[in-house]
Amino acid sequence: MNQAEIVETDEVTLLDLLVVIAENLKLLVVGPVVMGIFALAITYALPQSFTSEAILALPRPVSTLSRQSTSDARLVPAADMVQAASMMASPIVLDPVIEALKLSQGRSIQSARAELASRVRATVGKEGLLRLEVTASTPMEAQSISNAVIDSWLIGTVPSAQDRADLEVRLANARASLAAVQRLLSALSTEGTASLGKPLTRGEAGTSVVAVGELQARYLDESLVIPRLLQGLSRNVVRQSPTLPTDASAPRKGLIVMVAVIGSAGILFLWAVVGAGWRRAARNPQVAVKQAKVLVCLGLRRRPE
Repeated sequence: MNQAEIVETDEVTLLDLLVVIAENLKLLVVGPVVMGIFALAITYALPQSFTSEAILALPRPVSTLSRQSTSDARLVPAADMVQAASMMASPIVLDPVIEALKLSQGRSIQSARAELASRVRATVGKEGLLRLEVTASTPMEAQSISNAVIDSWLIGTVPSAQDRADLEVRLANARASLAAVQRLLSALSTEGTASLGKPLTRGEAGTSVVAVGELQARYLDESLVIPRLLQGLSRNVVRQSPTLPTDASAPRKGLIVMVAVIGSAGILFLWAVVGAGWRRAARNPQVAVKQAKVLVCLGLRRRPE
C-alpha cells in the first residue's frame, strides 16, 4: 500500500461517522436511557429543598429632597436597593434570626451564619423591586426563616441613638423653618410686597412668592419624612409576603435527567468514534507500532520478549 492509498484510507467522511453510529446504534440508544433512569433514581434519594419568595418595594426618595446636596442624603426615606439586598445576608440581620429560630443546633455562630447565608438570596430586579428567596428543607421552615429575615432587617433600619439625636435636631429646625416660611408666605399674600421692606416689580414679587413656596415645600417634606425615619421602615414595604412553597426547588429532576442523557450520549458517541478511529489507524503499520507502545505503557499489553 503506497502513501497515497494510506492517506485516502485515513480520511474520515460523513459516511464513516454514519457507519460508526449504525454499528453502535444499540449502545448509543440503550446507554443514555439507562443513565437517564439511573439519574432519575438518584434524584429521589437526594434531599429536597423548598424556596420561599418575597417581594419588597422600598419607598422612593422625595422629589424635593432629591435635589438637595449629598449632606441631606440621610433624609431620603429609601435605602439604596443594592445595599438593602446586601444587608439581607449580613451578620447584623442573620445573627438575630439564628438566635430567634435556634438554627445553630450546637454549631458555632460563624458556621451557622455561613450556612444560613448560603440559603438566603436577595436580588434587585430591573423593575426596582427587592426579591428575597430563602431555601430550606421544608416549606414551613423556608417561610418562617424568610419572615424572620425581613423582620430582622426592618429592625436594622431604625436609626441609632446618635442618628436619632441628629434627626430630632433636624426635625425641630425643619418645623421652625416651616412655621417661619408659612408666616412669610401669609404676609406676602395679605400685605403684598411692602412686607419685604422695599417696593418690588411685579416680576420680582412673583419670583419671591415662588421661592418662598419652594422653601415651604422643602421644609414640609422634611417635617413629614424625618418622623418616619425615626421609626424605621415598617412591614408595609413588603408587597408580597413570603410564600409557602408547594413544589420542591431542588433537586431539579428534569434538568438532572436531561444532563445525564445528553452527557452519556455524547461520551458514548465519542468513545465509538475514537474506537473506530483507533482501529482504522491500526491499518497503517507505522501507526500500529506506536499503538502497541501506548498499550504497553498503559499496562494493557505485555511487553514483547
